[in-house]
Parts: sequence; structure tokens; C-alpha cells
Amino acid sequence: MDNKIPAKNNNSTIENKEKTLPSANGETIKGDFNADRIEDYIETENSPQDEKKLKIFLGTSDGKFVEAKTFTVNSDNFSEVENPMENLLIAQGDPGEIQIGASCCGNFKTTEIYTYKFLNDNWFLSETNISTVNDDFLPEISLTINDLSYSIDGKTVNNKNAYNRELNNQKESAISKFNKYLTTFKAGYKNKSLGKLKSIGFEEVAEMLYFNPLSESNVNDYNDIAFYNASTQKGNQSSILFLKRIVEKFPDRVVAYLNLGDSYFALDNKEYAKEAYNKYLELMKAQNKDISKVPPRVEERIK
Repeated sequence: MDNKIPAKNNNSTIENKEKTLPSANGETIKGDFNADRIEDYIETENSPQDEKKLKIFLGTSDGKFVEAKTFTVNSDNFSEVENPMENLLIAQGDPGEIQIGASCCGNFKTTEIYTYKFLNDNWFLSETNISTVNDDFLPEISLTINDLSYSIDGKTVNNKNAYNRELNNQKESAISKFNKYLTTFKAGYKNKSLGKLKSIGFEEVAEMLYFNPLSESNVNDYNDIAFYNASTQKGNQSSILFLKRIVEKFPDRVVAYLNLGDSYFALDNKEYAKEAYNKYLELMKAQNKDISKVPPRVEERIK
């Protein structure tokens, strides 16, 4: 088993006292699975190839471990990834989360991750993230926020109130993050320091678009944030994710195709850059725009 799901960034410090892990039949995955800042672990038992039995052990303040939950993972837990049990991933997300996923295969791989959040002495499905690498070698991310009703050990519980609180918190966080990036990027553009700024991550793009859906009222801000982000450190990739969604929803938005072409060109994907530039020129003419304002680089790059 490979436990290499990238952990989410967090500032929590796990209390790691000297402990002896009980003997495990399989491998162990360490983390803070109940958000108490004490190290826990998941033990994977030797099981049939098409199934994995796992046990969660929670650490205590006196240096012991208590078995908290047993659950089973099999191929039925996955809908998109081929041979998921051969490519199984188990890890901590944020403190209090367990991530179960699989990833397969080659250049155009699909990654499927289910995040379970600790609540009332169990872990409940909170988020589903399915990412597929397209033929432009960039991921298409599908994010679903689940209602915390399905537990890691297969029980169904009504956690509606907790879900509503969690949903509101996530929405506020995503919108706040979007506004903060936009403000920071505008300032960076003004003082010519964008190249020193951190770019928006793929998962952040998915969260922003999920909780702050594209609309007539915010498309200008989304276009601006994609434009600025392209000039940050390695920002062109995530800018393309924004811009692809913009032109999908607003196919007549001229400037988005110019920005899309520039980002693809910066990544040396000249085929996709040329396609975007040609669409940009087509719309400029169709909408009777001033052709003299077309940047010279466009004509040079489509030759």
C-alpha cells in the first residue's frame, strides 16, 4: 500500500510522546485523526487482494493507544479509478480527517479521494474529489461536498446540523480566500511583485469555483484573478483551470481566450495556445472589436 495522498496544509502540531506501536499485520499510517493534537495510527491488516481491513487506533495523553474503529475498503468504494485496490492510498488530510483514495494510471491518470471527518466518535464522508488529467496534461477536478451522513464503517446517521455548519464555514473560507488572493494580486501587479507571490493551487481553484460559482456578477473578478495568477510563481497551470471554466460558461468572452492562449504558450503547449489565439481573433472580428488592439504576439504565435 502506498500512503502518499498529499496532506493538506495545516499549522497544527501533533503531540508525539514516546510510544510503542503495537505489532501490525500490515502497514501503519500515522496522523492526527481525531483533531486532538495527539498522534494516532491506522493499521492495515493482511487481507484478500480485492479488500483491505483497517483499524483506527487513537493515541491517549498517557502514551497509550485505544482501538476506535474497524472498517473495510474494497473496489466497490470507488467509481472512477481502474484497479483501485492495487493503487490504494490512505492518509491524513487536515487534523481530524482520514483520506481514502486511489490513483491510476499513466500520463492521463485519474485520482479519486474520499475525505472522512471526525464527528461524534466516528468519521463521516465530507468531501469527494475526483481529478482526471486531460490531454493538455492538466487536471479536471470534480469536487463534491457530502452531507456527513455516511460513516467510514458503513453506517448512516443524520448529521444535518453539523453539515450545515460545515458547509457555511467552507463557503465563507473559500470566498474569503478568493477575495484575499484578488486583493493581494492587484497590489502585486501594481508594484510589479507578482513574480514573487505564491500561485493558487489546483484544489483551491476547485473550492473557489464550487463555493463561489461563476456568474455574470463575478466573471470579471475571476478573469482578473486568472490573469494575475498567471504571473505568479508557476501560476499558469492553475490559471488555465480558471480560464477553461470561464470560456465554458461564457464562450463569447473575448479576453479570456487571449489569457488562455498566453498561459498555454508560457507552458510551451503551442497547439492549445494556437487554438485559443485563433478563437480570440475569431471573436474579435465577430464582435466588431478594434483589430488594431490585437497584441502583436498573437499573430506571431499562430504562424
